[in-house]
Amino acid sequence: MWGLTGARPGLRMAAKFARRNAMSAVFLASRLSRRDKRVWLFGNHKGFRDNPRYLAEHIVAEHPEIEVWWQARSRREAEAARAAGLKVVLRSSRTSARLHLRAGVAFLCSGFMDLRVPRLGGAYIVHLYHGTALKRISLDVDFERFVSGSRFGRWYAARQHAGLQSRHRRVSMVVAAGELARRRFETAFGLPPERIPILGTPRFDVILGGPAYRRVAGDDLRGRLGIGAADHLVLWLPTWRESGDAGWLPAVDRAAVDKALGGSKVRMLVKPHPYADFDVYRQRLPDHPALRLLREDDTDVNALLHIADTLVTDYSSAMFDYALLHRPIHFFAPDAAEYTEGRGFYEPYDELTGGHQHLAWGTLLPALREAAEGTDAAGLAMAERIAALAGNCEEPGNNERIFRAVAEAAGVPLPDGRTA
Repeated sequence: MWGLTGARPGLRMAAKFARRNAMSAVFLASRLSRRDKRVWLFGNHKGFRDNPRYLAEHIVAEHPEIEVWWQARSRREAEAARAAGLKVVLRSSRTSARLHLRAGVAFLCSGFMDLRVPRLGGAYIVHLYHGTALKRISLDVDFERFVSGSRFGRWYAARQHAGLQSRHRRVSMVVAAGELARRRFETAFGLPPERIPILGTPRFDVILGGPAYRRVAGDDLRGRLGIGAADHLVLWLPTWRESGDAGWLPAVDRAAVDKALGGSKVRMLVKPHPYADFDVYRQRLPDHPALRLLREDDTDVNALLHIADTLVTDYSSAMFDYALLHRPIHFFAPDAAEYTEGRGFYEPYDELTGGHQHLAWGTLLPALREAAEGTDAAGLAMAERIAALAGNCEEPGNNERIFRAVAEAAGVPLPDGRTA
């Protein structure tokens, strides 16, 4: 993962640490800025999407007393945020630098790269983490697994860990979707439980439907995707493999799909991870009416979870989100043994699935037909298993609950003269 041998990597690491120390000084200096508690800044380095988008749109719609800004990285992203009613600033602009020094509350989702965090000293920083981790994250990662066994490699791993600890201390609140997420975040962020409240997540308001869903999907998403009212929509969300997709994705031919699903109500939408090799999926999956391959930016993934009748995944945190709906879940993981060897998991994969993951198309496709026929006891049992493990907040109103909690913690004055 990191080739940390020789002089050049050492020089690069030294330069990286020097920049990090300089940014720490900027963070401390930015505490002197005069901040406006009603100015809330959002960003996501992956684009106008996911938890920051959902919460920002909710606040624009329900709380005009808050000045909501989105930091965009491209003109296209900026246009999307403006169309949703947000104020927009481009990351590369001087206005962005000034806004970071003015914002009273700031929101992350994917990590510290979402915003210019060194300029947020003194702001109330909220991490709307993008899922409940199955794979080890942040401080829970064993960095020494990825470096050489040299003294420098061990020193670098220790510095990575210490650097993350220091940056995490800048975060005021990490929002947890449920009990499992909170336990993960306590160790991954090194923060006390009181800074990791269980509030649900903005994603849940989209998955459950209602205004948040309609803001991102509009009306009749199934119809726009060509899914009939009587069809059984299966959503397959395979996650990213660092080694690529050619080595793990098994091919399936049209005859096999037709034999298993022909004449059934199953319609499977396949949405690979944004970093996946789309061409591999296109080559390995047949042209068949029961299958449709979607590009990453075609449709909001959480809106798809709302309309899906069954979920197929492998190691994606989407399993915990979808379990909120108590609909069938199936695991398709032909490379389970290899994948778990290469990535650090919180628990053995078999403990998560109970050993009931599909390793080949030959068992998965008939199970999907059973789901469409209403006889999928195994898929429903898996959904209940995952829901119980996650312990997620299932009450509706996640966006408003998070808004109220952040406003209260940050001391934000509301129109009635009180905090939230």
